Amino acid sequence: MRKFVIPKKGFPIVDDTVLDKPYSKKIGFVRYQWNGKHHRTVKGIGLITLLWTDGKKILPVDFRIYDFDQDSKTKNDHCRDMLDKAKERGVKPKFVMFDTWYASLKTLKGIRGKQWHFLTRLKSNCLVNPDNTTNKPLETIDIPPEGIVAHLKK
Repeated sequence: MRKFVIPKKGFPIVDDTVLDKPYSKKIGFVRYQWNGKHHRTVKGIGLITLLWTDGKKILPVDFRIYDFDQDSKTKNDHCRDMLDKAKERGVKPKFVMFDTWYASLKTLKGIRGKQWHFLTRLKSNCLVNPDNTTNKPLETIDIPPEGIVAHLKK
């Protein structure tokens, strides 16, 4: 990894995919799971990947097989494990990027605990405090083009 990744530059990206296995009968790790590509549940192998990018190149640096029945780990558990391993390897990003699926409170707090920041989308019903008064559903807040700073509930 060190040959291609500069630990203090670039950004980790967490993403997942399902490797379709519609005809499998006895292949390990195959289970029914949601597939965004097909917009339905399919038979396949869940793969969670930690990518690294400097804006020009994208490199896979870690991965996990999602098999909850075998290890009882959620996708967020695997995400945190990979980010912990990245920190052990000396990665010091300013931001970690991922989609809404990984925006659990425990994952967000884990990233902040590393003194990193995150760039993600939040669900519209997520409660935030944009003006230090009270928590409001994100969907009810007017966000200007330049953005705002808002604190998540908890």
